[in-house]
Amino acid sequence: MVLLPITFIGVLAIVLWKLPFPAARSLLFDIFGPGWLERIHSMVMVVDSAFGLALSVVLSIRLARLLAADQDDDLLPQAWVGMAALVNFTLCVMVSGSPSIRALGRDSSVLLGLFIGLSTPELLRLLTPMFRIEPDYDSNPTFYFALGMIPPCAILSFAVVLGAEAAMTLPPLNMPWLAGLPDAISNRADGDWLLSIIAVLLSHVLWLVGIHGATVLGDHVQALFSATALVPWKRLIDVFGLLGGSGATLGLVAALLIVSREGPFRRLAVISIVPSFFNVSELLIFGLPIALNPVFWLPFLLAPLALTLLALTAVHTGFIALYDFTVPWTTPPFLSGYLVTHSWRGPAVQMLGMVVSTLIYLPFVRLAEARRVRGQTEAVDAVIGAIGTHGVAYLRSVPRNSQAGLVARSLLAELRQDIGTAAVTLVFQPKHAHLGGPVGVEALLRWQHKRHGPIRADVAVALAEEGGLIGRLGGWILEQACARKAEWNRHGLKHITMAINVSPLQLDDPQLPAVLADCLARHQLSPREIELEITESHAIAANMVVDRNLAKIVDMGVALAMDDFGMGYSSLLHMRRFVIHTIKIDGSLTRDVLTNPISRDIIRTIAALGRTRHVEVVAEFVETSEQRDTLGALGCDVFQGYLYSAPLAGPACAHYLLSERPARPECAVGQSPSA
Repeated sequence: MVLLPITFIGVLAIVLWKLPFPAARSLLFDIFGPGWLERIHSMVMVVDSAFGLALSVVLSIRLARLLAADQDDDLLPQAWVGMAALVNFTLCVMVSGSPSIRALGRDSSVLLGLFIGLSTPELLRLLTPMFRIEPDYDSNPTFYFALGMIPPCAILSFAVVLGAEAAMTLPPLNMPWLAGLPDAISNRADGDWLLSIIAVLLSHVLWLVGIHGATVLGDHVQALFSATALVPWKRLIDVFGLLGGSGATLGLVAALLIVSREGPFRRLAVISIVPSFFNVSELLIFGLPIALNPVFWLPFLLAPLALTLLALTAVHTGFIALYDFTVPWTTPPFLSGYLVTHSWRGPAVQMLGMVVSTLIYLPFVRLAEARRVRGQTEAVDAVIGAIGTHGVAYLRSVPRNSQAGLVARSLLAELRQDIGTAAVTLVFQPKHAHLGGPVGVEALLRWQHKRHGPIRADVAVALAEEGGLIGRLGGWILEQACARKAEWNRHGLKHITMAINVSPLQLDDPQLPAVLADCLARHQLSPREIELEITESHAIAANMVVDRNLAKIVDMGVALAMDDFGMGYSSLLHMRRFVIHTIKIDGSLTRDVLTNPISRDIIRTIAALGRTRHVEVVAEFVETSEQRDTLGALGCDVFQGYLYSAPLAGPACAHYLLSERPARPECAVGQSPSA
């Protein structure tokens, strides 16, 4: 997958190099000059040459990272492991006696890249402890690791040279049985069936380990079809059996488009459409991947085999006839079928073959997609849980190129798209006086993700804060809450106070007081109907902009509430720094007030401070009457929680507020209802 960009470049070069249309080739000749074909061919060779080398490097680095994480040790610095793999791969090529870059061709370099990439970190893991040097705090870290890797890398390189030279003394691999197959079965009635099955299976088994099967077999494949007594079955396999390339992957592309409505599988299928119509399947083999993938090995063998047998059946029944007309292997399906059969029946057999191939791949694509979705859901849940626990600190610590970093960035991008749509809404939770009806509500954010369902509000806020989106999100929340309050006022709920959460980062925006004033004016709201509740996701910045904003908001007549008082960043210093009208006791204290005497003492102290400073004390997460009574006895004034109501949508909350006993109008913001 890491090498997918290299693969894509190679695929485009192959398509241009093997263009089956003379007019297109002539046009390219006119545009790029007489040497364009040689340049494209050189590009193909360079990409093929680099593939195995790059594979050995990235695979060794990946494995070194996994080994280091598994053993919680720094014995395998990844940069040096990658360099050692590069040297070892190059040494193997040099020992082979052909240092030319063409010797690195994909035919064997993939297998060599796999071997070097896997063996280098494993062998270095065994050698490095033997030469480990004691760390010195005066040493530069780069120098320390480089010095420690010199002996094991040198020993391993000499071992690779000796091993490569020993391998060169082995006798060449001969397959006389393969060359003799045509003579042995040319007179059999089922000879063409046997040869076709053998050729397809041999080629595709090699592909399954990442080796270009048709190229490796080379002359051996040609020998299979050299028997003059047999019809040209090699042409039959190329035209009818390999629709989309090795593995008959045009059906795989169709299956991916049918099953995957979004995500990486669909994106890969889309960029593979054009190469597949030129029978080039490397993007899927290395990008999906099919090579080394336990899910796709069976359909990768079955699809081309089934299509080849289907074409053989069509020939033997007389439905199609193969003419002695050679077409380039990159000729698109349907056109190639017509050219080799001179009939509409050729494309018809190819169309049927594509349907068969799609049906073969479909259940395996569904299985792979289900696994992908399950893994993605687990990854998203883990990231959401970590953000909920650690907030912005987690987002800042996640590497951008890690899976968690990618998930976080995707969530942020989707939040940016969803603001202003039905996916992001506000709900409202009533707040009650101890012995009276509702006195206010808190506007709460809700985000319904299209794939992952409801996302916690604190996660959405943390994403917005770290992603530079909090100003837009906060402005939207302010507008929606004020619009809802204006609507409620028309139904006789003017006495209800609307609490709106504000991030400490918004307080650093010089335009916040003006935006708030404009919103109040447009919706014809009194400032005393609104309360800004400062959340605890960040520490409140100590600068003149924040102090000036808070002073302007208070002078405007809007009340300020400090959320999660007693925990997090909140401090008694805030009460000295700016005017606070309400403090909300942290939910971790109110939840266990019945069982934890320390929590009761903290709440009693906070409530006493509130009475002294004429500050309203709100207890949230109130779920039982016993809990409410205890909190009231400790000095709390207002209660919010499921004892009264869950958060409600706007119309439902209005109905609830109207159905409950109205609050006493003389209870103003900042004054205890019991005062």
